[in-house]
Formats: sequence, structure tokens, C-alpha cells
Amino acid sequence: MKIISLCIVVNLFFLSTKETKQNYVKVTQETNLQQSINRGKEIYADMCATCHLPNGEGVAKVYPPLAKSDYLMEKREASIRAIKYGLKGKIVVNGVTYKGMMANLGLYEDEVADVMNYITNSWGNKNPKMVTEKEVKKIQKKED
Repeated sequence: MKIISLCIVVNLFFLSTKETKQNYVKVTQETNLQQSINRGKEIYADMCATCHLPNGEGVAKVYPPLAKSDYLMEKREASIRAIKYGLKGKIVVNGVTYKGMMANLGLYEDEVADVMNYITNSWGNKNPKMVTEKEVKKIQKKED
């Protein structure tokens, strides 16, 4: 009886210490970027698509396009500032002058980063450098 009990205890010990295979996800900037893009897509649909349209093409001479936008891709800081604080005045996008106003949408800095990551990686835009909340925090409002 003692031998059987000892065998049971030994088997339980080995079963409980047997290594179990666990699935690990390698966290990389690409993984973080894709998660940010996914969040940004939702925010864009709620806050931006009304004017810039779901396809990012905007409305000719009224709301500038984000799709294949030279302004968006070449003026990173100004684009972040526009999303963070709104925009008033003249800008030139893909050779077309826009003189409208974009209201401050009241987004948090992480939401601004997510939207930027979405729009700079959609509709023909490709931005390998992730916009971070830390980067957004550094950008200050310009005086009028």
C-alpha cells in the first residue's frame, strides 16, 4: 500500500511539473503599430470620415484629401498639430489650396497618435515610423 501511495505521489509530482507549451506573442513595433492603426481606424470613422470621407479622398476644394496626401506625409508635425488642436487658415494639399477650418476634436494624445498612424498608413500612404503619444505630447499649439 505504501508503494502504491508513493507511486501516486511521484506521478502527481511529475505531472504537475511537466512543462506545458505556451504560446508567446513577440511584441514588436510592428505589432504595436498595427494595434494603433486598428484603434485609429475606429476613431477616424467616428470623428473624421464625415468631412474627409471613409476613403480619405475629402471633398474637392472644401476638405483636403488624406489619401495620397503630400501635406500629410511631408508635414508630419503640422499634421499632428492639426489633429490635436484644429486648423485654421490656408494649406496646400497636392497642389490645391484649401482655406477652411478644422475644429479641435478634443482627442487625447494617444488618440491623435492612433489616428495619425491610421491615416498615414491607408489609401496609398505608407509611414514606417510610428507616431507615438510621446511625440504628440511634445507638439505645442502655434499662436495665431
